[in-house]
Amino acid sequence: MKKITLLFALMVFGLMQSQNLALSGTASASSELNPASNAIDGNTGTRWESVHGDVADITIDLGSSYNIGQILLNWEGAFADDYEILISDDATFTTATVIYSTTTGDGGIDEINVTGTGRYVRMNGKHRFLNAYGYSLYEFEIYEAAEPSTDATLSNLTYNGTPVTDFSKNTLNYNVVLPQGSSAVPTVVATASQAAPASAVITDAAALPGTTTVLVTAQDGTTTNTYTIYFSVQITPMSYTFDMTFESGTPGSEQTRWDVFENGDNPPPFEVVANPNTSGINTSASVGKFTSLAGESEWAGCATQHGSIWKWKMDASSTTLTIDVYKPVISDVMVKIVNSTNGTIYAVAQPNTKTDEWETLTYDISGLASHGENNDNVDTIVIHTDIKKPRANDNVTYIDNISWSALITGNAPVLSTENIELSTFKAYPNPTKNVWNITSSDQNLDFVKVYDLSGKEVISLKPNSKEAVIDASSLNAGLYFARLESSTGTKTIKLIKK
Repeated sequence: MKKITLLFALMVFGLMQSQNLALSGTASASSELNPASNAIDGNTGTRWESVHGDVADITIDLGSSYNIGQILLNWEGAFADDYEILISDDATFTTATVIYSTTTGDGGIDEINVTGTGRYVRMNGKHRFLNAYGYSLYEFEIYEAAEPSTDATLSNLTYNGTPVTDFSKNTLNYNVVLPQGSSAVPTVVATASQAAPASAVITDAAALPGTTTVLVTAQDGTTTNTYTIYFSVQITPMSYTFDMTFESGTPGSEQTRWDVFENGDNPPPFEVVANPNTSGINTSASVGKFTSLAGESEWAGCATQHGSIWKWKMDASSTTLTIDVYKPVISDVMVKIVNSTNGTIYAVAQPNTKTDEWETLTYDISGLASHGENNDNVDTIVIHTDIKKPRANDNVTYIDNISWSALITGNAPVLSTENIELSTFKAYPNPTKNVWNITSSDQNLDFVKVYDLSGKEVISLKPNSKEAVIDASSLNAGLYFARLESSTGTKTIKLIKK
């Protein structure tokens, strides 16, 4: 087993080399505080959670029997340190084969190479690392064993003689931060997993920062994958005032880069919306919106995803953090500051004092420079907007203008070209056997392009309409991605063909 850190990308070309079979399967579990289906939805913002106890399992029905070569378990903090993976063609697992087991699991992401054939794959938890909880998985991914003639993967990837951190043949995208002052584009060496005529062709970045790509072609001469390494240069730490404003094109403004948690089985997503009241102290055009549901956890909240805003380190300039809030009730608002390894540096709650108007809350963050979790990779803001138990009503909280000072240690990531207005587009039925219908309530679709998992364009349409019909009858069963383009932006959505 190899521990890895996956860098998830929204673009279709950043996909695994083979189809994640679980995406088109069904999931069930021995118990569900959060539904088992969350573990196979391709969304790391959702998770399956069992009831609190040592014995629990989750099973994926792939629909038919496959020769399985790899399992990937993306654990939340409540992970199993003792578990096994079984495979069977029998839904009751009366006859089953243990294809992997461990008593030393350490959470994070487990990438497990296995050998086994069957329709049903089960993770059977035997012991919890955190005894106060059950088991919790963001994703349960299952991959078919690759045929050598179509294996377009790498066996190794290095730059300047150094192996790329957390390299995996199934991970196509990597971010490499070079030391301060670096100016020369690193020399990348890559080896195809299979012997010739399989090949790996390297295209170096033109300059720093920049992207080097490796095009891998399998022995069949047609199956390809492209590995991407984005090289950046460590910036010199300097005092910086961070302002998260939710205005378009700024760090934190992309609502898909916010996660929500502890808010029921089907929580409303975090949104970036128009300011509900510009007549008070906050005249910003755009603000963040989080809805805490009635009857759900008092700790319901939202958080920026790791790597989605800046990186920083607390220093003497880190004295206060301010946030504007607009709430219908009086209740505590907790702000947490977290590093890239989920170490909490700061967590303090205080109540708002006004309702239905903007108010600035100020938090004392002085003294954090010496905190044990304070390092160069602090990168996450967590907000519990409405700490109240029981919560009698759904409460909408608007947030804006989150501001603090620290040493900046990493530039903000490049924002995607996704446009939040395109969230009005819907695809149905999905999965489908024949056609997908794409509709919008308010925008014309200029282009629709469908790609398979290798990044090959398989369908291209020019609807110039609020509706489009994608004929999937000629496509093989599996996962596809559609890129929707309108005059205001683009959006990529997942499509499944039965």
